[in-house]
Amino acid sequence: MTQSDLITAAGAAMLVGAALSAEMAWLAARGVANLGVLCGSAGQPHCPWLIAAAVLLASGAATLIAGRRRAKPAAVPSR
Repeated sequence: MTQSDLITAAGAAMLVGAALSAEMAWLAARGVANLGVLCGSAGQPHCPWLIAAAVLLASGAATLIAGRRRAKPAAVPSR
């Protein structure tokens, strides 16, 4: 595997982690809603799952973009 393949795999793994964290955040919000509290409102902090989903989404997208830019072949000057 080349370095750009590893960067792409890391970015994809981060996006999968973001999806899983978002699902866990949604489940946590449903559980808290049953108690009559809204996640992130009236001074209530957001659950760590939501924060992790946002961070993983941003870092996964940035990693994929960086890997894509690195994977571009160098320009060959014409004679």
